[in-house]
Amino acid sequence: MYQFDESFLDTVGLSAMPQEQRAPFLEYAQEQLEVRIGEAMSKELSEEQLNEFDRIADNDSDTIQNLLAQMGDYKNDADFQSILANTGAAEDDPEVLNNFVTVKWLEKNCPQYRTIIKTSIADLQTEIYNQREALLA
Repeated sequence: MYQFDESFLDTVGLSAMPQEQRAPFLEYAQEQLEVRIGEAMSKELSEEQLNEFDRIADNDSDTIQNLLAQMGDYKNDADFQSILANTGAAEDDPEVLNNFVTVKWLEKNCPQYRTIIKTSIADLQTEIYNQREALLA
């Protein structure tokens, strides 16, 4: 997912934000992005798909294992290897498996998810940038 850090604050014109306000603001921005992405994706999915995605998000091991079983030799998949490389975790780490299943599930069920994410990030950055003076006041 997108990194909400000092670079984000610079991008949206908030590098002068007081230190004690940074962490709460970054947390708020991340929550806003997640809500926006969720709302946009939910418009593209059926109720059944939303329920399955909720089970993945809740780290339901049965759902994750069932989906992994349908994927065959997933450990050689480029996305799986990328997640492993980025996390440095073991192949059987639940977070690695969850992240991989999430990516593959979204590719299959919401193929435009990457565009939704990029658009949501850009929109949020623009809104914050346009309000930067009020936020810093």
